Amino acid sequence: MGKEQINFRILFRPPKYPVIIISADDLSSASNIEKLGTLCVLSEPSEDDDNVRVIDSTGEEFWYLPEHFVLSPGFFPKKWTKKQVIDLFNSSVNAKEKNIQYPLKSLSNTRLSKIIVDICEILSYPRL
Repeated sequence: MGKEQINFRILFRPPKYPVIIISADDLSSASNIEKLGTLCVLSEPSEDDDNVRVIDSTGEEFWYLPEHFVLSPGFFPKKWTKKQVIDLFNSSVNAKEKNIQYPLKSLSNTRLSKIIVDICEILSYPRL
């Protein structure tokens, strides 16, 4: 084989699946380490960041460091809120392309993990 093998690694502890991957151009979701590794390696960091951010189903932020092919928990403890996750999705290219908005109603009755699972399912649908 002439292609170089990339050794994607997880440092300290793995995220809880499913996860949302935040890249420069869109959002994507992964439900296992193989897909997460592939999507992280293919993702570009946002303009104002050196790493690709990943949100796990508990709302914890992880950072993918492209120069080292490593995913680790964020160094500053950041827990995303329900509203932040919904705003992230609703303002994404994915939501605009699919003409979908996640509702902001009844947030107090909905667990964060349920919101993240719902958004991951929407992201996994093929684009129209």
